[in-house]
Formats: sequence, structure tokens, C-alpha cells
Amino acid sequence: MVRCHDARLAREAQDRLSAAGVTAVALPGAPRPAPGGEDICFIPVASAGDAAAILSAMSDRFGALVGMPTVTPPRTGLDDENAPTCTVAIDAPSALLASQVAAYIRLFVVEDEQRRRAQTAHALGIPPLAPHAPRKLRALYIGAPSPVFLSLERALAGHGGLVAAAFSSYSGFDHLHDEVFDAVVLNGAQDPATAISLCAALRRNASLSHIPTMMVTASGDQATAKAGIERGASAVAEVNASSGASLGWLFEAIRRERRRAAAEHDLCALRDLMGDVRTGLFRRDAFDAHLARLASDHYASGRPLSLATLRMLPAHGAKEPAVDAWKAAFCDIANLAARLMRDADCGVAIGGDVIAVALPAADLQAARRMAERIASVAECTAFAAGEAEIGPLIFERSCVELQPGESGGGMLARALRAIEIESVPA
Repeated sequence: MVRCHDARLAREAQDRLSAAGVTAVALPGAPRPAPGGEDICFIPVASAGDAAAILSAMSDRFGALVGMPTVTPPRTGLDDENAPTCTVAIDAPSALLASQVAAYIRLFVVEDEQRRRAQTAHALGIPPLAPHAPRKLRALYIGAPSPVFLSLERALAGHGGLVAAAFSSYSGFDHLHDEVFDAVVLNGAQDPATAISLCAALRRNASLSHIPTMMVTASGDQATAKAGIERGASAVAEVNASSGASLGWLFEAIRRERRRAAAEHDLCALRDLMGDVRTGLFRRDAFDAHLARLASDHYASGRPLSLATLRMLPAHGAKEPAVDAWKAAFCDIANLAARLMRDADCGVAIGGDVIAVALPAADLQAARRMAERIASVAECTAFAAGEAEIGPLIFERSCVELQPGESGGGMLARALRAIEIESVPA
């Protein structure tokens, strides 16, 4: 829902979001309940202070975003409770606006599940997690020296941070694999092709795909700027122009990704505390308790909740596996499933052949994609290919979405019945 007092500004924001592929409805005027419910409150403003009143009125929403002009960047630094922390550039190119909104929705889903998972752990008598230790800001600059490097160094030094420099793509990737950085700045002013390739390579790397990236271009080089944004750059700066606004948007991405990383760390830690060390998934009692909480929250929020189940079977014609070999293979599959699901998802091993995965804020189609991904990868493993003690494996799948009046346990039972009676082998 797009909310602000100015109807014209609300409609303009709605149009820009629509061009970026984001479905939005304008609701200008004084804050009031949305007719069809509301997940994300989007507030277009001219300056950060304009959003304070609406943000306070929307404090109970799933998430709130402030849309500001690109030339009015967010602050630099990490911690400032008096300023909005979820800001996007409303007049940015559609690809950049879409990626910013998608990244924040991903963050909201993770933080929402973090809150729920902590409540489930508390109900099971598990003590709260220790607070995170603060980590120093670090950025990596890759490419030829430029004035942007000095601006970046001053910006991070003002907040106790450091900048490392690498003058080639090879040494840059060595740094990225050996050390932890909050952001990467790619100088594409002299060699745009290499910088664009590096930006794309970061997106294809599982451990680096979300790292905030700024592309430096030659003056007036719109082609490189556009290519960088299409490949996931968070900000663009011209080499001989002021980079203050670009650094502000880079810091916004840094704050967002540090929040996401911290929340995902807590999700994994809570999963381990409520989990089974053999499978890497939840224990059955913890999963049942958490699924009940997920269903309860679904009825309060109206957001979707889906569940996927997979049953592991020997392929038709394969020999009957030994019991110990089957148990080892199933634990391997369970650990594989734990790595393939989102951090916000929770899974459990049922019996000796079934894995169930609950997906908060995800519909039936998302559950089907998840089940397909797990089954496809598992069937390509060494033991599924017949190189271990058991023959090829197949996976029966069943996916369901929570129905009105249904409990979490009822949804799980419905999915398990479908596997036993109606499922089709992969």
C-alpha cells in the first residue's frame, strides 16, 4: 500500500512501482486500514523527516519502506534509531527499484520468522541467544585508482571502517574468498567490460550474491551504469563527480544486508538448538510446535503458508538396500534439503523416508518449486546415481497450502496422505 498525504505523489510512486513489476495500491490521505489488508507500507517522501508520522502509525505492519529521490540519499554509517532504516530510491531505474524492494521483502520475511522461531524456542524452554558481537565495517575496492577510492575510504573511516584495495579481478576474488566484506566497489571507468563481468560473477556466487556493490563509470557512460544495475549493482557513481549520493545508497544496502545476515544467523542457531544433529532439520516436537505457530500467524496476517513433503524411495527395479545404508543415505538427503531450503523455511524428517518443509509467506507454487529443487538435486547425488551401497532413488512429492480453518497439523496430515495415496513418482 502506497501511503502519503499527497495524492499526486502517491500515484506517481504507484506508477514507478508498477513499472518495476511491484504490485501496489495507492491509499493517500490520513493513515487508515487498507480495505484488502496490507503487508508492505510504502511511503514516498521528499525527505526522511516527512515519513515519521506515517511510520509511527504503521508500526504494526509486516514491513515499511520509505521511497526517497536518488539525489536525497540515506545517511552513511550503521546505527541511527532516529532515521528510517528501510529506504529505496523511488526514481531509480526500474531494475534497481525492483531489486531494492525484493531485497527488503526478503529481509522482512527473515526477521518475521526470526521473531516466531524465538517464540517457539522460548515455549520449549530454550534460553535466548546471546547478542551479536559488533563487527567493523569493511569494503573492497577493485580496479585502477580513482577519486572514488578516497571518498569511500573517508566515508568508512568516519565510522571506524576500513577499505582494502585490489587492482585486478583475480586478486579481488582472492580477497572476497578469504575475508568478509560489507561491500564491493568496482571501478569500470577504464575497463567497463571487466567490471561488468565481475558484477555478474558476484551474483552467480552463492556466498557473494547479496553483497552490496557499487559500479564506478566514466563520465556520461550510461551504458555501463545500466549494465551494472541489470547485474545487481546497488549504486552507480561517475569517476570524476561527487559520489556522496551513491555512497549513501551503498550504505543503505550495507545496513540492510547486515540486518539480513544477523537474522539468518539467528535462524540457523535456533534451528540447531531445536534440531536433530543427524539430519540438520528440526526435531519432530519442535517442528510440530512451530508449524502450529506458523498457522496461527497465518490467520492473523493473511499471508500464505505452504508445505512440501518428499518421500524417498528406491527406483523401480533397484535392489532392496541394507538398513544401515538406507539410514545413511536418508541423513545425507535430509542434510541436503536443509541446505537447499530458505533460511526462513523449517524442515523435519518423518520416519525413515519422508522430509517435510514448511514455507512461511510462500504460496503453493513456491512449495512446488522447493520440492522440485530438492528432488532434482538429490537425484543427481552420488548415491542416487548408484555409486554407493544403494541404487538410484526417486522422490514422491506432495505440496499443500493452508486452507481456511485448517491447523498446521491438519495441513501436514493432508500432505502426508497425498504422498501415500495420490503422489506420482518423480
